[in-house]
Amino acid sequence: MKNIEEKKMKPVGTDAGSIRARNQFFLKEGELSLFHVFQSFSVSDDINTAIDVTRSYCLKARASVNQRVGMEFLYAYGFLDDLDCLIEKNLASKNPKNRQWGQLYKLINLRRKRKLKTDEYLERLNTLEADSVELECLHMFLRVYAHFERKEYGKLSSYLDGLLLNIHEIKDPLLRELFSVRLDEMLLTFHWKRNEMIIARKHGFRILQTTHCPRKKVDIHNTMALGYLFDSYHQAMQHAIEAKRLANMIEDLTAIQGINNYTIPFIAAFHGRTEGITTPVESEAAHLALARGDVTTCVNILSNFTSLTPFQQYYLGKATRDVEMLEISYRRFVKERSDHFFAKLPLLEMNKLNAVH
Repeated sequence: MKNIEEKKMKPVGTDAGSIRARNQFFLKEGELSLFHVFQSFSVSDDINTAIDVTRSYCLKARASVNQRVGMEFLYAYGFLDDLDCLIEKNLASKNPKNRQWGQLYKLINLRRKRKLKTDEYLERLNTLEADSVELECLHMFLRVYAHFERKEYGKLSSYLDGLLLNIHEIKDPLLRELFSVRLDEMLLTFHWKRNEMIIARKHGFRILQTTHCPRKKVDIHNTMALGYLFDSYHQAMQHAIEAKRLANMIEDLTAIQGINNYTIPFIAAFHGRTEGITTPVESEAAHLALARGDVTTCVNILSNFTSLTPFQQYYLGKATRDVEMLEISYRRFVKERSDHFFAKLPLLEMNKLNAVH
């Protein structure tokens, strides 16, 4: 299996009405907070206009606080090239706090664009100071992302209290809201991997209700689809189809491919509902073959792999009715990944085989 990664969001709100609204707003005297801008247009216009106006406002902002908060807004909504521009503005600021934030967001954006490996950005992070609750949050977010990238899902608990306390103390309402969504995303993954699905879904639905970012909604619906794997084929597929619909809407090709090639085939194979389902990904093709009763094809595909993931060991162990291999898969899910959710895959199969014997 493979998680769908965060990708750049397609620009929105570029029609004549949006541009006119934006220009009229910028003609007003003074500089309002980003929160006020976003809230004002969210109420009076469609959400795409609110996003586009706030995006432009971030880039034109002169107030130091708006320049800082603007980086998080651009990051959250996937405007990564715009974020690069605003980072440079902060790095050139006379305000030392802005320069400090600019250094950290430069690191954040390099990581987001996958230009730095996990060890590399952690090493750079250790050279940067965190002397405010906002910067402490960003440092902790990056460290949690590192644990997730290493599939060390159980490590969030050591950061949770600090994040909750710091986010509560953040005064800027827009920054506090955006950081809260970040935290909800972490908690969704954390509780999902601990197989605490009632709590996980609570955070997932809260994100879907509060975020206006289609890219983020794609990620959450994809996660929710996988999270319903054991409970309901229909609910799992509904979330997968909604994730695909949103990904098509914003033309996120990577997300579309991930949903088509991994998420949908995986759910379909697990439930044995494989009619019309295909994938170019060999491991998932093996899973589909197994679901169709074609054990030979499944074994032939996986036997050519030089090494197997816990998922692939589960597929092969199920195909060959090898309890030992299934047990190895189970232990790897638990010990290597702290993933008690997907550890249920080999565990359920072991229970079936043991019941037969």
